[in-house]
Amino acid sequence: MRRLFSLTALVFLVVSLFLFSSVSAEEDSRLAYRPNSGGQRLTCESERGRYSYCRTNTRGRVRLERRLSDAPCREYDTWGADGDGSGIWVSNGCRAVFSVESYGPIYPGGGGGGGRTITCKSEGFGYKHCSIGRGGRRIQIGRQLSDTRCNQGDNWGVDRGGIWVDRGCGAEFVVE
Repeated sequence: MRRLFSLTALVFLVVSLFLFSSVSAEEDSRLAYRPNSGGQRLTCESERGRYSYCRTNTRGRVRLERRLSDAPCREYDTWGADGDGSGIWVSNGCRAVFSVESYGPIYPGGGGGGGRTITCKSEGFGYKHCSIGRGGRRIQIGRQLSDTRCNQGDNWGVDRGGIWVDRGCGAEFVVE
């Protein structure tokens, strides 16, 4: 009987620790995330089952708010978002309303946000390197120009001398 009580107490303790640590981690992530001016809603649609990319023109946390299609919308499978929330992709018939809890505009104040813009395009799906000069520590896509989706580390990236693009990626990059 004593052994059963000890085992039950141990299981209760482990489950309690797991539940409370999950809640506190979620609370911590909410505290670290401070949206600025609310958010926005946008509809992104995969027409005829095709891949579609929708720019949000902001940075923030993206959530699926309401599915509009009969086709399923499963994150990482039929929909997803850029890591900074600047764009949403859908495929395989997923149509949905997404909310973006904004961290702030990509170009605060409508200008360049203090950064400069460099255009770099892969011509003929070939490799191209674009020098950024000195002083650029943070580089991100400000506006995609190509039909080919630009994925950092895949068909574009940054090295000590500048920005490289490959396999059809073309974009205006913001260098801050």
